[in-house]
Amino acid sequence: MVLRLSPALAFAMLVACGSPPAVDDEEPEVDAAVVVVDGAPDAVPPADTAVADALAELAARLPAFSPGTDLSIAFIDLQTGERLAIAGDTPHVSASSAKAWWVAAALDLTTLAQVMPYGDPIFRNSDNSAAGSVIDLIGPNAVNTWMWNIGGMPSSALTQWSYDRTRVATNSPRVMGSDNYMTANDAVTFLARVYRDEILAGAKGDQLVAWMTLSPNSGLGGWIPARLPTAVQTAAMHKAGWLPPGCCSDNAYYNTANDIGIVVAPDGRAYAIAILARRGTEYNARQQPFVELASCSIYRAFTHDTALDCTRTGDPL
Repeated sequence: MVLRLSPALAFAMLVACGSPPAVDDEEPEVDAAVVVVDGAPDAVPPADTAVADALAELAARLPAFSPGTDLSIAFIDLQTGERLAIAGDTPHVSASSAKAWWVAAALDLTTLAQVMPYGDPIFRNSDNSAAGSVIDLIGPNAVNTWMWNIGGMPSSALTQWSYDRTRVATNSPRVMGSDNYMTANDAVTFLARVYRDEILAGAKGDQLVAWMTLSPNSGLGGWIPARLPTAVQTAAMHKAGWLPPGCCSDNAYYNTANDIGIVVAPDGRAYAIAILARRGTEYNARQQPFVELASCSIYRAFTHDTALDCTRTGDPL
């Protein structure tokens, strides 16, 4: 049985909580040896190592496929609880992927009716003004304390959001300066809690999941579902975030292509996945296709669908 707090009681508890410790932004070199099983490098591998093997292969292929790209991937099998990661605790600029938990926080601390006008534009079009309105429902500091204490995201934060007007979270540890940030491990923990009804059970959780199916299934922001079978694409729940070349003051620092989501296989088994990529020197031709390939490769391993071809014309050899 899951104990659930009312929004009012949860909010009172959240406000009393302090900020989490700062996370070091040092970037581990990504290679095949970085794969972590069950959150510990020395854990006994599961009997089925297909997903771990796929992650190792992706890490090995990354430097040639997408030069310059920094990669984090985290995975949770939502049946067994098995966790796997590449650089899962490395902070990344969250971009629009963070809108998923901003909406979740507002849903938990207010009413479905208050959030309802903003859900469709946020997930269908990644509307920045609508995201600001959702933050305004509870305030940026409350978003953070909800993320850290309810959402299961102690190493991620909202720092500021400047669309229409500037909103600053004074409790952000500012691990990445003025940028909002997340880790892949935090993202999949949040997704798993939503999927298991540990947060937002009932109509609010159902609505959040329904909104997440509105995100694009291909093209910009459609990276997790893009190469999956059509029926699986339609059911995928995800929220991408992107900061492409030309969007920001420092392209070498950003060039961000993130996607976080829940994928349900035809047999009903599901997993949570976060793929965070940044700083690639060839954003359109290589980094975005690599995120698509990574998602498909993990799905193929999870389902043992050996007939699924994850490569596409134009992929680097």
